[in-house]
Amino acid sequence: MVTSAFKLGSSTWRWFLILGVMIVGTFPMLGAEAPAAAPAAARIFHWRPFLAPFHAVVLHFPIGFVTVAFLLEAYRMVRPSDEIRRVTVMVLWLGLLTGIVSASFGLMRAGSGEYEARMLELHKIYGLGVPIATVLTLAIQRVAHRNEAQRGWTACYRSVLTGTIALVVIAGHYGGNLTHGSKYLVENAPEFVRDFLDEDLMTETEITAGATDEKTRLYLEKVQPVLAAKCYSCHGQEKQKGGYRLDKPELALKGGESGNAGIKPGDPIESQVVRLILLPPNHDDVMPPEGKQPLTSDEIMTVIDWIRSGAVFPESGAALTATNHPPG
Repeated sequence: MVTSAFKLGSSTWRWFLILGVMIVGTFPMLGAEAPAAAPAAARIFHWRPFLAPFHAVVLHFPIGFVTVAFLLEAYRMVRPSDEIRRVTVMVLWLGLLTGIVSASFGLMRAGSGEYEARMLELHKIYGLGVPIATVLTLAIQRVAHRNEAQRGWTACYRSVLTGTIALVVIAGHYGGNLTHGSKYLVENAPEFVRDFLDEDLMTETEITAGATDEKTRLYLEKVQPVLAAKCYSCHGQEKQKGGYRLDKPELALKGGESGNAGIKPGDPIESQVVRLILLPPNHDDVMPPEGKQPLTSDEIMTVIDWIRSGAVFPESGAALTATNHPPG
């Protein structure tokens, strides 16, 4: 009986062949970087920059399909049904196919250099684990169906399916951190929730209590809340779109890939940040980009006044100068 339980048909081995191909085929993509921009005269169209953003769209499909499969299997535990089993298998197949597409787009996106390395690596590991675990789930489900009398296979199938949904949740968590920041889910949570998660989210009163300098208080009370609400999701700790980061003084001043000074203390006109937030809403380079809440007129004036007054950060305790921090 023990021997028969581990006899796998030729069709089952095909599942493991698929898994092997996925693993081997993934390795070359792990270290892939985005291709260098081709000269305009060459007029060569690069598919990677075009397809990479679709990761944000496609990723919802494997999440939904794997979740539905998990719920269907949970229902089948209460009310066994061969029809539900077939539907579950179909849904898992859809989850696998869309998961492969999502992972491929995600690897393309990872080469942009916009994200914090450690968080990106964790998201990549768990994200790639989802389609691999889905293949294992389908393979073991097939074996379990052929050996229905042996409940061990069924228990194994359901355990692997549970592990797959756990990978979906973890990968989604790290993906959300990359997109919205690590405090996105808890910034408005009740205090007892933040205490439980050990999140140090200081209130405006607490953060300004020790600030006596007028210019420092301007940043803490007015400028930082604007930057946190409208800018840090793309230019903060987890994500640095265009190679620019606003939450660190030396990096905020230096600028990003454009080579222009992000913030030029005392000179808002020469500050790249001001130029971008003043662009028309339909401009390709406007910040925040289309689809996100733009800065209000009062918020724009707050940023301009802060830069004009010397762009004081609390970490520095004094106005930054171009002499101390030359633009990159």
